[in-house]
Formats: sequence, C-alpha cells, structure tokens
Amino acid sequence: MTLKKHTHTQPLPAAFYTVQLATFFFALGLTVMIPILPLFITDELGAAEHWIGTATMTIALTAVIMRIPGGTLSDRYGRRKLMLIGGAFSLAATVIYVFATGIGVFLIARVLSGIGLALFTTTGKALSADLAPPERRGEAMGITNAAFSLAQVISPLLSEGLKNAVSFRAVFIVSTVLILVTLGITLTLRVEKPDRSDSRGARGDIAGMLRERGIWASIVLILAVAAVMATLFTFYPLMADRKNLYHDAPGLLSSVAMGMGLSIWALIDTVIEPIAGRISDRLGRLIIAAPGLVFLAAGVIAFSRASDTLSAYTAIALMTVGWGMVRAIADALAQDMVAPALRGMAAAILYTSFDLVVGLTAQSFSHLIDGADFSRMFAVLTPLVIVTGSVGLLLAVRLTTHDQRVAQLVQPAVPTIPPLVGD
Repeated sequence: MTLKKHTHTQPLPAAFYTVQLATFFFALGLTVMIPILPLFITDELGAAEHWIGTATMTIALTAVIMRIPGGTLSDRYGRRKLMLIGGAFSLAATVIYVFATGIGVFLIARVLSGIGLALFTTTGKALSADLAPPERRGEAMGITNAAFSLAQVISPLLSEGLKNAVSFRAVFIVSTVLILVTLGITLTLRVEKPDRSDSRGARGDIAGMLRERGIWASIVLILAVAAVMATLFTFYPLMADRKNLYHDAPGLLSSVAMGMGLSIWALIDTVIEPIAGRISDRLGRLIIAAPGLVFLAAGVIAFSRASDTLSAYTAIALMTVGWGMVRAIADALAQDMVAPALRGMAAAILYTSFDLVVGLTAQSFSHLIDGADFSRMFAVLTPLVIVTGSVGLLLAVRLTTHDQRVAQLVQPAVPTIPPLVGD
C-alpha cells in the first residue's frame, strides 16, 4: 500500500508537540515502576512468583475493558477531557502503590493503572492523528510512540538507581510526581472536539471498522509486537537474574546492567519509529513492515540464546529495530483506514488487541518457565511472532485508505465529448 504523494508538506502544529510532552511524562511515570515490580512482588510483598504474571495480566485486561469505551467517549466528548480522566486514575494508582503492603491492595492499584493507561494512551494517539496532516500521519504515529519510548530510556536507570539507593516506595513517590506533571501539561491543551458527522454510533462504528481489511492487518501485526513486549517487560528481569546474563558486565555497569538493557530498547525505539513512519509515508507501509518482521523474529531467536552482556544487548537491539518498524506501521494503518470521527475508536480497537495479548502472554508464559530454563517460553514465542506477522503483511497488501476513498468520491467526472457527425 502506498499513500498519495503531496507536493507540499505541512508542519506539525504546536499542540501536537504538547501532546507528545504530556505523553512523555505519563510514560515516565508509568514505566519507572516496571523494572522493580517483579522483585517488589516477591521480595517486598512476599508473594509467589506467579503473581508477577497476574500483575501484568490485571493491568492489561483492565485496559482491554476500558479502551473501547474510552475511544468512543473521546470521539464524542473530546480528547483532552479523556486524557485528564485517564491521568487522574493513574495518579490514584501511584498513591496506592506507595502504601500497598499486600498483594490484594497492589492489584487494586494495577486495575486503576489499567484504566488510566487505556484512557490516556488511546486518546493521545487519536489526538496526535487529529493534529497531523494526512501526508505525515505515519511519521506522527512514530513520533507519538517515540515520546513514550524516550521515557523508557530514562525510567529503567532511574528506577533501579532509586530502588537500590533508597527503597521500592521511593520509585512510586517519583511516579506520583510525574503523573502530576502530566496532568498540568494536559490542562494547557486547547483542541476542538472531533467532527461526529461520519459516526454511525458506537456499534455501527465498531462493525464498520471490523469490515476493513486494513484494520485487521493492523490488529494482526500488533499481536506480534505485543507478545514480544509482554515477554520482555514481564520476564526479562527474572531471566536476567536467573540466567545471570550480566555476570561479565563492566564494574561501572554491574549495578544497572539489567536496566541498561531496557534503556537500549527504548533508545533505539525512540529513533526508529519516527524514521519508519516517515519513510512509510513516502514509499508505502509494507516497505517498512516486511523487513521489520525479519528483524523482530531474528531478535527473539537471538535473545533466547543470549548468555552474556554483549549477546543480551545485541539481541535486544535487533528486537527493538523490528518492534519499532512493525509497531509504527500497525498504528499508521489503523489511522489510515478510518474517518477523523473514528480515530479514537480505531486506536481503542488496536490497543485492546494489544493489551489482551500482553495479558494472556504474561499469564500463560509464566507457566512455561522452569527455574533458569526459559526454552519452552521462547519455543512458543518465536513461531507466534513469525505467523502473526506474516498474516498481517498479507492482509496489508493493496489497501485503499480513507483519504484515498474520499479523494476518489470528490473528483469531478470527466465530461464525455460526443463524436462529431461523420467521424
């Protein structure tokens, strides 16, 4: 699929960058907790290891339930309002994390985090698409994802450093402050409510989108990246510890070697996604998605065999290049296929699928680990990535975007000149 070429590229407005700044601080507040959660659950709360997967599944399934209502409400009542509501739920969650002393209270906080994640990120993606010119939509989606990833460059080092120097709960306090900053930035946004003229009501909108082959292409592609993300962000700290991956890390890195792996992931993704989106705007989505899938599968295989610092970091880098390329295309495809009034719903459907796979992967893969042996987990993950990615690529062949369909409808008919008598 290729997009119509434009002779003039419009700039991204200031409000677009305000959304990205809010996204950055929200992501930092959310992801600063991720590296410490597995050990917080087992060491601080004294819970069994299977609760690690349950904690990830709880936030993911809550987000699954809330994304479509959030997308619908943002299409109807405005993006800013739903972003503020999402931020408020996230703020309540971080406060509960600070005082949690048992797994039950901790899981309540995970539910609130899931609601906040669903509302804020779904609406933020739709707003970014609203503000971007059509010829820069792929790039805009890449920048939006990069804003989230940029936070992940910082958060693992901040998280691990705070936990080691102060305590687990110091990390949660910092998360609370970061969410407060997010709410302050979001309050400064002044954006119009979406035009509802193309909407057929929530049920009609969903039914219409699920008849779009391009929506299904984006959904299936996002399944591949979701499975990889669930594996890395749920089990990577445990894998690094049990396999002693960083036994040969240099002295200066030894205390933050695991966190550095997540920072490498985030740094590469921050660079890759805007570039991937920009190239796809000019050359077509499949030009980026196909090699991205190759990188993603190669990285998963390499990570399954990692045994030291260099091999672990190299595998993470490979995975990230592919992950960023495929994810940028999945996001762009979802927004390509729908009218402006349905962008919140499109983002909601896409990331409902994402969250569902993250939750199910985290919960089911936790039963495939046997001590320091993660081979069964990767034996399932590798074909899952290859098959879902390949199906997504096939579905994305020869698509017609919403903008292209509209352009075809408004093109004036070329008048037919009758032949002259005697011709």
